[in-house]
Amino acid sequence: MRIPLRLRNYLHQTVHQIQKLSDSEIKSLPPLARYVVAPSLSVLAGVTDGANSFRAWLSRQGLLSPAPLPVPVIGIGSLTAVGTGKTPFVEFLARHYGRTHATRSLVLQAGAGIADETKFLADVLSDQPVSVAGVNSAPEAREVVDEHPTAGLVLLDDGLQQLHLLRDMEIVCVNCLSPFGNGHTRPRGALREPARLALRRADAVVLHHADLAGEESVARVHAQLSALAPRHTLFMRTRMAPLSLRSLVPAAGSLDMSESGGLGAHVGLARLHGAHVVFLVAVGMPESVAAHVRALGAAHVEPAGEFEDHHEFELEELQDAIDRVRALQARPGVRHACLLTTEKDYARQRDLFEAVFAQHAADPDVTSGPLGDGERRWGAYLLQSGLEVTQHDRRFSSTKAVFNAVLRLARDNFRRRADAEGKKKKMGRNYVL
Repeated sequence: MRIPLRLRNYLHQTVHQIQKLSDSEIKSLPPLARYVVAPSLSVLAGVTDGANSFRAWLSRQGLLSPAPLPVPVIGIGSLTAVGTGKTPFVEFLARHYGRTHATRSLVLQAGAGIADETKFLADVLSDQPVSVAGVNSAPEAREVVDEHPTAGLVLLDDGLQQLHLLRDMEIVCVNCLSPFGNGHTRPRGALREPARLALRRADAVVLHHADLAGEESVARVHAQLSALAPRHTLFMRTRMAPLSLRSLVPAAGSLDMSESGGLGAHVGLARLHGAHVVFLVAVGMPESVAAHVRALGAAHVEPAGEFEDHHEFELEELQDAIDRVRALQARPGVRHACLLTTEKDYARQRDLFEAVFAQHAADPDVTSGPLGDGERRWGAYLLQSGLEVTQHDRRFSSTKAVFNAVLRLARDNFRRRADAEGKKKKMGRNYVL
């Protein structure tokens, strides 16, 4: 039976809203959402919890044997679906181990990855000896690893719930602004699985957005998580740090009839000081983008709209955001108004951004780079950010020492299981003889 579009949109919006609400807040919803949709989601979440618990029990009993890969595997996963910094942390690890250990990493995105995250990692790691691939199954993961014989390490992105693949180190990323969502698992809430099950497997926990959450809140989250995790679990804090701006508008002289444009000049973050900003983002925590822009001194910050994570912008949505920027620029006293998007959004829809902003390259009211004293022109920028570790586990002397230990533990665990597997095969051969 085909569900009418209007009802489908209503259900989609209602489910998205319910996933953010606590049990007490559900009481404020209309009757249909309160008495039908929310209870249905709770039932489905209960089924999911039961399935997760059963899988975890099978794994502990040795009845669910995860498939090993022929190189050390570090799994990077998350408790909730959005805002955990998981993918930037994968980028950080790939760069760190390539730079400090000359280790070539292979990034595998479990479940075949999500298109914008795969493109994002491929883009930002294009200058590194790193390969990125999405995989749907253990045999496919093994096949991809075999195709990259020089890879010395697998970083399994979104790997926490992928129990069919064996990991030698498990890292759990947590959003300090909303560590457990509304406390329910999907589809009733944002938790991927009950926190007690996920943290039981954690070798390291990354507390992301620690700078935005505040010290008291982060300390409380740390205490909650450490009570659920093994005693050996490492803890660290991270944040996203704005690094630079890149103009989305190419220089007019760089275009010919066959070109779509690409990106323009690099621009310092000081460009946002005193600016009026419209941010067009479809990421897990858009409020974190707004907070960073305000911290950089923007005079006015407004969203172009409310978009779900991984949303693909329509041409009309992008054009509407541009129109809002131009309207801001036309106001008296506004020196510079601009549109801002993230690397993840750009990677998802590079063709759309390039095609639209190439049309503005020759517009005298737009800047694609420098902005002289007294000039009043609008712009459009790509915000380039990077993950920073703001506090490492206090059992180690430095951040570098922590990540050295992570890699060493992964390699040691890999060697131990490889040796055990070799002995098992040898015993099997002797038994046959």
